[in-house]
Amino acid sequence: MKYTVLTFSQDSKYLQKFLQLPKRLYHRTERMQKPVEELEILKGTHILSHYFQVCPLLVLDKKERPISRAVLTIYPKDSTAYLGFFESEDNETASALLFSKAENLAKKYNCTEIVGPVDASFWLCYRLKTNHFGAPYTGEPYNKDYYLRLWQQAGYCISERYYSNHFQSIKSSHQNTKFSARLEQKRMEGYHIISPDRDTFDASLQEVYELLVELYKTFPVYKPIAKEEFISLYSYLKPLINYSMVKMAYYQKQPVGFFISIPDYGNTVYGTLTPIDYLHILLTRKKPKSYVMLYMGIDASHHGLGKAMAEAIKQELQVSGIPSVGALIREKNINRHYFQELIDYEYEYVLLHKVLTS
Repeated sequence: MKYTVLTFSQDSKYLQKFLQLPKRLYHRTERMQKPVEELEILKGTHILSHYFQVCPLLVLDKKERPISRAVLTIYPKDSTAYLGFFESEDNETASALLFSKAENLAKKYNCTEIVGPVDASFWLCYRLKTNHFGAPYTGEPYNKDYYLRLWQQAGYCISERYYSNHFQSIKSSHQNTKFSARLEQKRMEGYHIISPDRDTFDASLQEVYELLVELYKTFPVYKPIAKEEFISLYSYLKPLINYSMVKMAYYQKQPVGFFISIPDYGNTVYGTLTPIDYLHILLTRKKPKSYVMLYMGIDASHHGLGKAMAEAIKQELQVSGIPSVGALIREKNINRHYFQELIDYEYEYVLLHKVLTS
């Protein structure tokens, strides 16, 4: 079959084709697409759009049906291009055309490599899922199970691995003396580990930003953003969280660590919400079936605080008897191995790259 690969800008015909592909690929319970965010990226109206330039890509068949799609993102003074918003049928010919077009475009911008999947920014979504498909959890980078094969057949190599730990529900009798002792030690040393409330959450989010920009600056694909942009992106958490499952750590009245968890809403919080979705969110927040531990950060100068905060969260989970997912931990991070005895299984994710030849 003959395919056409093209780039486009504001053509509404191609914008709609770009947006419609995930609806054909995924069952509604597995679709993690955010159409409004995608459209803002494509049109250059997203709050982060001023940081980068995007080149949307589409592969169409002879009936002009979308078969593969992606967005190539270029940052000024960065020799790495980023390829994301990737979706494709299991079609090696079509995806090969898309990857080839992305490479040629990246070279025109004097880029020497492509990294992906990265949906335009570190702050939106990146990484590729490789195992345990079905029933995605909130915040999970999700894709079809054949995507890794398509990327690797295009010459991409794995550069980073990440893991999410699935923790079984914790029995009331469970105790890990190393972690409980560390929590007690930190409290004796003058650390305060507390949960924000609705009135203090906005201030806590600003404190999280100040910690994040230092703690995450060495992460792959990280780019700094302004505090106001961070608040705008993450204020959506406020109506979703149960405050007992968010922890802030202070030492001498200074924020030195954070732990942010939310109930697992699956993909309910994606896309356009209906009244039934809002009801589901309300009921899930009131009585979660699982929690997702999304973000953790500890000032490296405060040794042992990570274990103390993990113990504080574990105690909350122990009271509720609810299972959880420790999400998206870099392979070599020490917190990947916290509470090994409670882990049922691991999800794996990867970041890939390809060096571009002249």
